[in-house]
Amino acid sequence: MNTTSVVLKEGSKGAEVTKLQEGLKKLNFYSGIVDGVFGAKTKEAVIKFQSAQQLVADGIVGEKTWSKLNAALQEGNPRFDFQVINVQEFISSNRIRVSTPSSVAVQLFSNSEEEEGRKSEDISVAYPTRETAVIVHTIVGLADDSVAGIRNRIELRRNQNKWEIVWVGEQYKCQPNRGHQDWSGSVCS
Repeated sequence: MNTTSVVLKEGSKGAEVTKLQEGLKKLNFYSGIVDGVFGAKTKEAVIKFQSAQQLVADGIVGEKTWSKLNAALQEGNPRFDFQVINVQEFISSNRIRVSTPSSVAVQLFSNSEEEEGRKSEDISVAYPTRETAVIVHTIVGLADDSVAGIRNRIELRRNQNKWEIVWVGEQYKCQPNRGHQDWSGSVCS
């Protein structure tokens, strides 16, 4: 990102605003459309981010806000703390036929069997760019002595109008007294 010399505020437009919106979206501060236009929703997201970072919450993106945003995005690498899963093994074990990201999500959801103890299951599909997609599949309440939940992150890329899975990671949440209680790539004991 590193556009620290550019000052942005409501009414600004262009590639820098797009980068700002993408960054805020990755950090879950912005839920609007990434359109390169700094409007009311972008300003609201900037103020929330600035408040969370103990900055002056004025909705103006200057050097300090850019610096904090860049640092947060490096810490917030979406692949951070996932155990990497072999893509071919993941496709084979889940009987995935890749056609579109949505169809992969439906296949994952359909493959999940009702299990005793299951409390919730969530699946989301996001399109960070026109050529990439990310599926996050989370299951909590597993009937397992050590693992309370599993989260998979599946990254897809469009290559000549054909989608392919390019990366898969897995995180675990442990049962009480069986390891970490937060999502982590570390296996539960």
